Amino acid sequence: MKSFLISAALGLLALALVNLTGQYTGVWIPVNRLSLAASGVLGVPGVTLLVILNTLLL
Repeated sequence: MKSFLISAALGLLALALVNLTGQYTGVWIPVNRLSLAASGVLGVPGVTLLVILNTLLL
């Protein structure tokens, strides 16, 4: 349970960092239920998946 909470916190932190550096990199992810769920449940790999999908699809 503790490792899941740490993973979720790191995923949400990674999502925040992607959005904070978005003005420099040109990549940011809209914060909605899907992105929060992916980053919370999957952690950093979920944020990586969101960035890859955002880059490929847009």
